[in-house]
Amino acid sequence: MPLRLDPPRYGPAGPDGKGWNRLSLNAHFDSPHHCGLLPTSFATLFEARTGRQRWGGYERCVSSGPCTSCTVYRTSRAGPHLSGWPSGTPLLLGRVRDWPRTPGLEFADPAAGRSSVHLHTWQGAETGVRVEWPVLAAAADLALTWQFRDEDGEAFWLVRLNPAVAEVTVRSKAYEQHTRHVLYTGGGRRRLALVKCHGTCAHEDWHLRHLAADLSDLVDAAPGGGLTGASAFPELLPGLRSFALCHADGTTTIRHAASRDFGASTMTVDAYVPTSSDLAAALLAHLARVAAW
Repeated sequence: MPLRLDPPRYGPAGPDGKGWNRLSLNAHFDSPHHCGLLPTSFATLFEARTGRQRWGGYERCVSSGPCTSCTVYRTSRAGPHLSGWPSGTPLLLGRVRDWPRTPGLEFADPAAGRSSVHLHTWQGAETGVRVEWPVLAAAADLALTWQFRDEDGEAFWLVRLNPAVAEVTVRSKAYEQHTRHVLYTGGGRRRLALVKCHGTCAHEDWHLRHLAADLSDLVDAAPGGGLTGASAFPELLPGLRSFALCHADGTTTIRHAASRDFGASTMTVDAYVPTSSDLAAALLAHLARVAAW
């Protein structure tokens, strides 16, 4: 993974190697080394979390020594958890908000082109938590979906990776017409949900284990506020075009159109926890994990 990103250097032959020199405003600015752990946008966040960093779109390198002695490097390797995450939900919506401009400053404005991520509940309410891009790059307990744009600007989904995933049990069996998955609490002591996949299974085993862990959190918890019953379930989750939901008579049906990772499938979920917005959040978090990069 590249960490110390060198600025571009062009010789007398020009950037294309044929002697053609191009006028660039970069000639009038300093071109420092960048840190591959300090992204400033969703595009460079994706690069930083997948080891694809290249110069441009990152904060300046803050260390004059080797990367391994830098506090930024040590913090990222510690796998920090995202602080400020509201309790009781595995799914949040991140909205990109530009920094307010400094009055009277133009090109010299340090806020120009900069942004942060404001966290909202999956229903759209603000949580009051603001996160910077480098924090998301280092967070070890998150999965992120692709960015999308709606009437309120750029956004993406953040889904928690449940720390209790190793304590649950998932038992699967393939039949001629479907595959059955039964989700249990630790040691198989209590059944959490019966999942049936008609067609291909549009998920991996770890997706179901995290769903089981999220449902396990709801076993003894009082239902959260908001809508209950079928009204708690949206038909679509913005930005996740492959999925459609329907909740009726205690069963949630999730239809998955063929995508890059999975074929078309219909999944039914009978969960043995109260039907509420908390259950909806757990199922929507499952969809976000499946859709995450």
